[in-house]
Amino acid sequence: MNEIPKDFKVLAVDDNPKNIQVIGSILMEANYEVGFAMDGKQALELLTESKDYDLVLLDVNMPVMNGFEACKAMRNNEALREIPVIFLTALNEPENILTGFDVGGQDYVSKPFNSKELLSRVKTHLDLKRSKDQLKMVNQWLEIKVKERTQDLQKANGELEIANNELIFLDKAKGEFLEKLSHEIRAPLAGIMGFISVLQNEMNPNELLELLKYLDVSAARLERFTTTSLLITELRTKTTSLNRESVKVDDLIEFVSQRQSDQIELRNMTVVIEGAVDTITINGERNLLEICFESLVDNALKYSPNGSKMTFSTVQNNGEVICSFTDQGRKFSPETLTKIYELLLLKDKHFEDNEALDIALVNLIMNAHLGKMEVADNEVGGSTIRLIFPVFSSINKN
Repeated sequence: MNEIPKDFKVLAVDDNPKNIQVIGSILMEANYEVGFAMDGKQALELLTESKDYDLVLLDVNMPVMNGFEACKAMRNNEALREIPVIFLTALNEPENILTGFDVGGQDYVSKPFNSKELLSRVKTHLDLKRSKDQLKMVNQWLEIKVKERTQDLQKANGELEIANNELIFLDKAKGEFLEKLSHEIRAPLAGIMGFISVLQNEMNPNELLELLKYLDVSAARLERFTTTSLLITELRTKTTSLNRESVKVDDLIEFVSQRQSDQIELRNMTVVIEGAVDTITINGERNLLEICFESLVDNALKYSPNGSKMTFSTVQNNGEVICSFTDQGRKFSPETLTKIYELLLLKDKHFEDNEALDIALVNLIMNAHLGKMEVADNEVGGSTIRLIFPVFSSINKN
């Protein structure tokens, strides 16, 4: 007979010491670990304490608690319910055998029993229990995997829903963007075509120079809008990469001052510069930073009254460079302040399309530089836009 693994433990329950001795010898010779009890009550106590028995050989006629009562008690106990029970009985009447099955027994062996028959019955039910335990473990593992898979599917569905909502948003934004694009291109083109029509019939030199001036303004507006729109598309779709370098804030102020000098003089604006702009640098792409600064100065000039003051300040602390643009122009409406970071969602009637695109472009440039833009109205009038750049220990190429 094949050797039985040591990890099987059998409890033999019989009130006759001689029977206990015989059963114990048969089982231990077959390499089973064996425990003993003299009645049903003692058997239940052992089973509850040890919790490592795999099978019970249970005599029927015993004092204190007989085998049928002990088996019934086992089946009412969650921890003992699955342990197989083989009755040892001299009661071979059919009704007694049926009673044994009714109370939860798996099998019976008649007394006096044959050792080979006893071992065969024990091995059969232990094999069945082992298969059942393995199946239970597999089911538990499957339940865990199903739960994990369900969670993964729920997460994937959530991400898919987010992606779908983003597509819906982008489709709507695309329509609004094309509408703005059509309007912004159509207006300067209409001006250009009108001026050309007048030029064809007007030869007065003074009037011609005036018309050429307006023609130049319309063309410049169209060129600026086209450049801004293309750059927004590149940043929005992440098709452009940054060529980082250390850029002095002083250089950016100088660049903007030269570009906007005519407008500053024409509008009689006072420009105040605060902070150590000549010592502070920003890690980023020079071209984008120039566009960023010029867009904010240009907007401040366009929407501030003549003769007002515009203040630029810069400070570096806590690993950040903060550049602030403060003007004395109009304030933003509450609706605009809540949506100012959302490209193409600005519906404020006081917030013109070109300005919306400029602010959207500045926000995208800041995102590309891992920084952020903050917009707030001033108590005394006008608004302040802060650009917050992170300070890097070294220049990285993205």
